[in-house]
Amino acid sequence: SREARWWAFLASNDKYDEGRLDYDVRLLRQFYLARGYADITVDRVRGGLLPDRSGFAITFLVNEGIRYQVGTVSVASAISGVDTDELQQIIEFGNDKWYDVRALEQGLLDISNRLGSFGYAFVNVTPEIKTNPETATLDIAITIDKARRNFVERIEFVDNARTTDRVIRREFEIVEGDAYNQLKIDRSVRNVRNLGYFRDVKVATLQGSSPEQTITRVTVEEQSTGDFSIGLGYSSLDKSSVSLGINERNFLGTGRRASASISTSGTETNFNIGLTEPYLLGRNLTGSFDVFNTKTKSDGTTIKRTGLSLGVGFSAARDVFHRLNYELSQSETTVSSTTATSITGEAGKSLLRSSLKYVLSKDTRDNRFDPNEGYFLEMDETLAGFGGDVKFLRTKLSAAYYKPLLFRSVILGVSGKLGYVTGLGDKVTQSQRFNLGGRDVRGFGSGGIGPRDTGSSDAVGGNKMYSGTFEVVSSLGLDKDTGVRWTVFTDFGSLWGTDYPLNVTRPNAANMRVSAGVGIFWSTAIGPLSFSWAKPLSKMAHDTPKTFQFNIGTRL
Repeated sequence: SREARWWAFLASNDKYDEGRLDYDVRLLRQFYLARGYADITVDRVRGGLLPDRSGFAITFLVNEGIRYQVGTVSVASAISGVDTDELQQIIEFGNDKWYDVRALEQGLLDISNRLGSFGYAFVNVTPEIKTNPETATLDIAITIDKARRNFVERIEFVDNARTTDRVIRREFEIVEGDAYNQLKIDRSVRNVRNLGYFRDVKVATLQGSSPEQTITRVTVEEQSTGDFSIGLGYSSLDKSSVSLGINERNFLGTGRRASASISTSGTETNFNIGLTEPYLLGRNLTGSFDVFNTKTKSDGTTIKRTGLSLGVGFSAARDVFHRLNYELSQSETTVSSTTATSITGEAGKSLLRSSLKYVLSKDTRDNRFDPNEGYFLEMDETLAGFGGDVKFLRTKLSAAYYKPLLFRSVILGVSGKLGYVTGLGDKVTQSQRFNLGGRDVRGFGSGGIGPRDTGSSDAVGGNKMYSGTFEVVSSLGLDKDTGVRWTVFTDFGSLWGTDYPLNVTRPNAANMRVSAGVGIFWSTAIGPLSFSWAKPLSKMAHDTPKTFQFNIGTRL
């Protein structure tokens, strides 16, 4: 139960509920048990209507008792070959050593999972707590009962009405007949969750036909994976727009991705058809095919591109993915009389691009759509010059790290990007350069950082860039049922360097731009929504600030 708040329309826990009060008592006990009060007692006194009948007053009687620090922690195991010293190190109570029931429960779970990785699916891990009031300390003795190793008899999938069993099963690192391994099961569940086909994925380990056998039951809650969009819009940037698109991430429940879209606005016209097969020829091999046609207008510059791309990807080791992509495209750039042709380097030309891209990534995040822990590393290399008119080498490095704090109630996130492009006997033209701003450095508009055309003030991009983010994400102070989380962040970055420096404002100025702000993430039925308010703390005179941004999609 909570006192009424302004966001009450998002939840119902500010309504008086007699049955909820017993749960409130348990929450109060957990609060004190997490802060060293092992002898805490909480009694509900009454819940009564206020005299003015405007609400209910709830009174609890709390007896805290002594606040204890942890004395000794010991582990005794009836299973031979178990390193109890290693298991003892799993439980951590922090530097101050105050007793915390959350740390104990998490430690017991980690010990069970550790034993599960050795093949023990059903093992009793029992703590015994002895308090010493005279010294305000307590000792914890953990006992591991004797158990036998287990094997996987069967893997069951429940509630996947649309997605075939095969699509889920191929994400599992364990099969029927294997020795039970909790670590592999946890990784398999993460793989299934990262497909993005399910709102929730739960796993339960059940007793099989004999004491040595187990049944792994995976229960999923399917969610919409397809989008059909048709719309009319208007914005200050794009003016009027019309769009029509179909995107299905789980085509007919097979795991294939199919998409087709067409859109037109005052600044862009896009057409794209794509198909991705995640397990090409029944192997751990991803194949993709895309055809595209785009037309982009930016003040004095219009760029038309038509082409196709073929891609293949595979995983050579756990969490490591390789992707190879070939693109063949034709581009044509036209500029107005107010835009310096030396800026684009490709004005009036029809250029054929034949390029090969190689991407190497390692991703240990628990959820790539909304990460809470883990890290992500990626190297993206594009080489153009396999015939055609364009020759360049473009390198981009990306990294991100997420760490849960305060028992997963707060997430610390750090991310960064580096980019460099150089011509191979040719100068780097505008369509090959980097742009910076928008989601990478909030507080600035899209393309709002870096060199600009002195005549039209249009962004021309840069050959070198970097950006980074420090952020804290949490739902503290908010009801978790609303799916709303807040963030506090600071972004930084810079973009500079062009092979056509004439008529460009500060082309080689690498000054770091810095911004800070707050944001909101909201998990909804149409996908995650993000709102951010940011203010530049360090900028250059020709940059374009933008305070408010809104996005539909994954957070950074």
